[in-house]
Amino acid sequence: MINWLAVSDFVVVRNVEVVFGPGMTVLTGETGAGKSLIVDAMAILLGDRTSADVIHPGSKKSEIQGCFDVSKNHRAKDWLSEQQLVGDDGECILRRLVFRDKASRGFVNGRPVPIQSLRAIGALLVDIHGQHEHHLLLRGEVQRATLDAYAGIRAQVATINEVHGQFSETNELLKDLKIRAAQEEERTSFVRHQVAELEALEPDPDEWHNLDQRQTLLAHTRELAEGVWQSLQQLRDDETLSALTSLSQARARLHDIAKFDATVTLIAAELEELETRLSEAANDLQRRLERYELDPDEYARVQSRLSVLHDAARKFRVQPEALADTLRELHETLEDTTASGSRIVTLEETLCALGQRYDTLASEITRERHRAVKRLSDAVTSHLAELGLEQADFKAELTPLAADQRQRHGMEQVHFSVRTHAEMTHGPLAKVASGGELSRISLALQVVTSAVDPVPISIFDEVDVGIGGSIAEIVGSKLRTLGRDRQVLCITHLPQVAVQGEGHLRVTKSGDNQTEVAVETLDERDRVEEIARMLGGLTITQKTLAHARDMLTRAAL
Repeated sequence: MINWLAVSDFVVVRNVEVVFGPGMTVLTGETGAGKSLIVDAMAILLGDRTSADVIHPGSKKSEIQGCFDVSKNHRAKDWLSEQQLVGDDGECILRRLVFRDKASRGFVNGRPVPIQSLRAIGALLVDIHGQHEHHLLLRGEVQRATLDAYAGIRAQVATINEVHGQFSETNELLKDLKIRAAQEEERTSFVRHQVAELEALEPDPDEWHNLDQRQTLLAHTRELAEGVWQSLQQLRDDETLSALTSLSQARARLHDIAKFDATVTLIAAELEELETRLSEAANDLQRRLERYELDPDEYARVQSRLSVLHDAARKFRVQPEALADTLRELHETLEDTTASGSRIVTLEETLCALGQRYDTLASEITRERHRAVKRLSDAVTSHLAELGLEQADFKAELTPLAADQRQRHGMEQVHFSVRTHAEMTHGPLAKVASGGELSRISLALQVVTSAVDPVPISIFDEVDVGIGGSIAEIVGSKLRTLGRDRQVLCITHLPQVAVQGEGHLRVTKSGDNQTEVAVETLDERDRVEEIARMLGGLTITQKTLAHARDMLTRAAL
């Protein structure tokens, strides 16, 4: 239940704090006094959209706070625990600040939260029935939500809505991916052809450089052979003029004269070392000369391979040595295409799983709706008889959808129909029910669904518009009965409803120009005067007061 509500700088409300008791509390006041502002403030506290227009003129911000007792509200306590927002002593204090120049802010038990968190906890605390709700009842979506609330499957419907969203999103993603895959198939085929062509070529990053060197060597074999042969002649093979012959002779001469100068021996040893090194160089040249054999077939093969690599490089618009990298990049492109195909398979599996989950949930929801339609129809019809529509017959009906028409809220459409007189046929509410009848149908539905709704607080904002007399007494009695199981707050202009309240708040305008709203809790005497005002208007007589006392006495029985 709600313990208190504090509102400051809200429209014409400067500063109001309202304390609520259990059971049914009524709010009354003259037309235009601002009764609905209390409900508006409550709605904003619970996450409704708002704007700077609600801020009191001259103020920088508007502030709304409310304290709720959640000690017996297990769903609210679980939510607070999950969000790590548990308060003290089973209380939940909500706060909303609305600013002129920045976004509004929300708080739960003193901790800042997103506004959607206020909306989430608010849905577990309060159910608000607005004074124009009977018009909303004409909408199919509202009729569906009403049946689901009565059937107790709002959580399942919220889940299937989420699954449907995931299914739709996955389906659209899969369609887009398949379209892109089809568009890329031609390019993929071309890439596969390029890969096959390069794989047949078997390019190696070092091959071009090695072949180029080999081709140069083969093309100049004659020059190389002649140059090496001449070098060998000069170095070793010319017995009279070769470098090794001259070096050997010089070394021998130095050994002969070393007996006269010992230091010459060292120079002779150096020459001997040079002789050894020149001999090794000559042997290397000999081995190179033996390799310089003209091989026309090898030369032709190297030339052909270089030509093939050069043509491929020109075709792929890269340098010949980059052909191996090009092949690797094409493989990566194919891998991406393969990954896209795998992604399609994965999405198809996900879509199938989501479809199966949706179908399972839809079957459960359909079963519960079928169980609820007759119970709801009978309950509303019974209440309509008590509300003066003795011949009315209300029906909640289901229209199944085709198997391929999955909708956000299940596999059937919900629609309400009514017959207000026995000789009439059933028809849609908008065509059959008058304004007054529609108001009573809406009230009957609200009373019926509120009785099974786990939300512990119900607020009725002048839902008794369009009724009066004995019917108004019945409405008040029904709301009072509802207050035995939950906290009920009812804004009313009917004395027959007001007398049923266990608590009574009066909303008045105050200030010099009566531009500010005040809320006062009425004691027994003040309450008689307020009921008399509602009965008699401006002139209150002793007879009117007596009538008011009698009404309060009978309501208390």
